Amino acid sequence: MTESPADAPEKPIKDASTVIVLRETEGPLETFMLCRHGQSGFMGGAHVFPGGKVDATDSDPVWKGRIDRSTQEIADLLGEQDQDAVLGLWVAGIRETFEEAGVLIASTASGVDLDAERQRVDAGVPFSQIAADVDMTIHAMALTPYARWITPKMETRRFDTRFFIAVLPEGQHATHDGTETTSAVWLKPSDAIDEMHASRIKLAPPTVRTLDWLAAFDTAASVIADASSRRPPLVRPRIVTSETGWFLALPGDPEHPENDAVLPGSTRMVFEGGSWVDATVSVG
Repeated sequence: MTESPADAPEKPIKDASTVIVLRETEGPLETFMLCRHGQSGFMGGAHVFPGGKVDATDSDPVWKGRIDRSTQEIADLLGEQDQDAVLGLWVAGIRETFEEAGVLIASTASGVDLDAERQRVDAGVPFSQIAADVDMTIHAMALTPYARWITPKMETRRFDTRFFIAVLPEGQHATHDGTETTSAVWLKPSDAIDEMHASRIKLAPPTVRTLDWLAAFDTAASVIADASSRRPPLVRPRIVTSETGWFLALPGDPEHPENDAVLPGSTRMVFEGGSWVDATVSVG
């Protein structure tokens, strides 16, 4: 078995942040999902968590004055060394969630109209200017690192994406942006998986594995406690071809160069009938 294509040239990898926004209602725990525009160059038509690539301005030193922890402290939370890069990941997570979902995971001066500020962002006003105008403070602990996924090398666009957990701030409402995303929905994690199996929504492997993990919890606090109990796992999937087709090998799989599994469940996923499902791994 070999990776497909074996001689694929390395594509540049861009840092990105994804935020899994949770809410608790009278019913089960739910997560917010956006449907990406069908013409999008990446994950078109798929249901995703809010997020996107890190912009150069997200690492601007001005943000050090708008976050309540030092860059060393947030680097420790993420388990990484590059403090400037880590600052950019935190800011990108906040910015992308505001742009795509209209949810600001930060505090502001009283009386701020978030809908109006989101329109200013859509009109091209820099997020740093918005932050200054509303006296924004990012509370670092409002984002809990969960996992880190790096796109396989055969993909046209590659991202090193850090996944964070956040709770919907009281009084805020999440909506899609109408540009990059065409609709939005709050879903119980297990229901999202069922929707994929029924071919009503499309999900990517990292999203499927995240939803599987979330489905085991009843409260946001228990999700955060579990994510906080360990360093975010680094997941570098490998696309492998065999005589019977192809599959996605995760760390710990016999066909993956990393011997130790970093996620619970199977180390192999296959795409069948429009769904990503765990596959049985046979050795020998």
